[in-house]
Amino acid sequence: MVIIFSKKEIDKIQNVNFHDAKISKIISDYDEGTVEMPIIMDDTHQYAALLKFENVAYVEVNRKEPWGPGCYIFTLNVDDDEGDYFKVSILLNSGDKVIIIAAKMVYSFS
Repeated sequence: MVIIFSKKEIDKIQNVNFHDAKISKIISDYDEGTVEMPIIMDDTHQYAALLKFENVAYVEVNRKEPWGPGCYIFTLNVDDDEGDYFKVSILLNSGDKVIIIAAKMVYSFS
């Protein structure tokens, strides 16, 4: 299944329970303007999924681990940004943050 979120649907992103999803990789393709995050969801059962951001304008990732090591999503928040863009802020259980500003987010799983 594939769910595509643009700025018009940003409120619907909050309907997906990303809490405790495991992020093991963050793959940024500068030429294509994409960021991909393969994740393991853990809402009703564990299953593989993919978050893909397209038309990416900004990416910030830190790995300071102020709360200790961890790669699980604690919170995922979405805010409006300029033009067709929206901002996704992911707080990990390590205390680290991933911030992406993009025009589209594709959530796919089987």
